[in-house]
Amino acid sequence: MQGVVILFGDIKDILKVASIYMATVIGAGFASGQEIMQFFSFYYEGGFYGIILAGILFALIGYIVLVKVYSERIRNYEEFLFPTVGWVIGWIMEIVVTLFMGSVLCIMVAGAGNIISNAISIPYRYATLIAVILCMIAFLTDIKGIVTLSSFVTPILVLGILGAGFYVIVNRDIGIFSLASDFDSVTNNWFVSSLLYVSYNSISGVVVMCSLLPYLKSRKIAAAGGIFGGLMLSFIAIVLNILLYLFYPEIISDELPILSIIGRHNSILGELYKILLLLAMFISAITSGYGFIERIGNKVKVSRKILIPVICGFIVPISNVGFSELISSVYPLFGYMGMFMLFMILLQGLNMLVSRLFGRGAPASLKGAFKNRNQ
Repeated sequence: MQGVVILFGDIKDILKVASIYMATVIGAGFASGQEIMQFFSFYYEGGFYGIILAGILFALIGYIVLVKVYSERIRNYEEFLFPTVGWVIGWIMEIVVTLFMGSVLCIMVAGAGNIISNAISIPYRYATLIAVILCMIAFLTDIKGIVTLSSFVTPILVLGILGAGFYVIVNRDIGIFSLASDFDSVTNNWFVSSLLYVSYNSISGVVVMCSLLPYLKSRKIAAAGGIFGGLMLSFIAIVLNILLYLFYPEIISDELPILSIIGRHNSILGELYKILLLLAMFISAITSGYGFIERIGNKVKVSRKILIPVICGFIVPISNVGFSELISSVYPLFGYMGMFMLFMILLQGLNMLVSRLFGRGAPASLKGAFKNRNQ
């Protein structure tokens, strides 16, 4: 009986870790289908290969980072970053992380503005202004419970995606699958597109995973949480990709294609998904915004009451570029920027594998190698 209780406790902790990891990827761009459409759907069969590759990479990254966090008792991103890549590249990556958080804030405000604009029939620019004001209020009141809300909303969003997806797939004719040459994409190759997708998502994913030490009660929980989270991301993305093909080409120009699909098939389900998607956008905007403001505030030493309105003022014109336009331009850019970090994490995994195979006779760890190089 005690063994069963321990096993149940492990499963519960594994699911918690996997859920937090998945929450860093399943933002509004993922749940709306816009990211899947731009990074995978263009390539037809190649898109599915790309999703499988991305799932494997997400599982590997989750496994490598979380096991390292547990084994070396890492408490924050800096403790992971600088020993891995050295001080010079580490500071460059710090700047990339800061810029990425600010970009996610702008993208989520653009998406929320799109939903608000359609919901209450006002011009898009006024809708984004409303979204920015709501975010600014949250920043000024310093709402700490937003992270707890995020961990609560993410499982519901996952169940909503899978439930609505399977419902629509079962009730549609698979024979209508088609693809035309005007489907937008971010590269001309599904392999590169998949790497970019994993790369930019890993920027925020690693930051979050480096704070999960209190939840990692054993190496098994760390390893299983990372692997399960990565594989589940691939499975959900496959469901979304099938949905996009089922309703192509009607949804090709939609800013929020999955929401359009669900809304056309079942209006009540569409309204419920709209609420979840809007909530997911605000959670992503506020959590990213907090990180961005915190990092900028530590550098410029300006009062938050002044800094927050200034930052929010810059967000409005950028967000008016549009949700899909920002995703297609900003995310690939950060994908290329984060490629080095992705490569270094995979090298860390190779180093861990060699160490386990050869024990103490293995080559020096990458951490030690980088330390010696930068001394």
